[in-house]
Amino acid sequence: MKTRYFLTCIALLAMSLSVALAQEVKEKMPSQLNGVWQMCFYRSSSPDVPGELKTGNSLKILSDDGRFINLVMMNQGAIMIGYGTYRINSEKSYTEIIKKNIHLPQLEGQENELFYEFSDDKSIMYLKFFVKNDQDGNQIDSWVHEIWKRVEMPSKMPENLVR
Repeated sequence: MKTRYFLTCIALLAMSLSVALAQEVKEKMPSQLNGVWQMCFYRSSSPDVPGELKTGNSLKILSDDGRFINLVMMNQGAIMIGYGTYRINSEKSYTEIIKKNIHLPQLEGQENELFYEFSDDKSIMYLKFFVKNDQDGNQIDSWVHEIWKRVEMPSKMPENLVR
């Protein structure tokens, strides 16, 4: 009888712990950061006119299980330029643990902290991160600023879609 009671207590404790851990993971992976993001830039036809925000060919995918992939769409097809895992630090920063990166090879195998802010409607993410050295080890001490737009699924298939 004591053994059965003890096993029941252990099972209840394990279930409580797993629920608490699941809630903690859910809190660390807010849905506002997860998703597919398309890099943007400002373009203007004149140096005197403020630019318009335009989308580029780069995608960042932040999955809800803590993985990220950076892709670039090219005429020959898409390529991965970086991937790894990430963890949420706060509601303003996250860290990418970079397994492979051909765009910024000096970050490969490193932890890179990124600071982010969202537009009011959460459709635009402003990222910045610090790069200490270039790929040859030269000290550059520079902040990199990026703008990303959330990729949404339309309610129906666009008529002009080229696949």
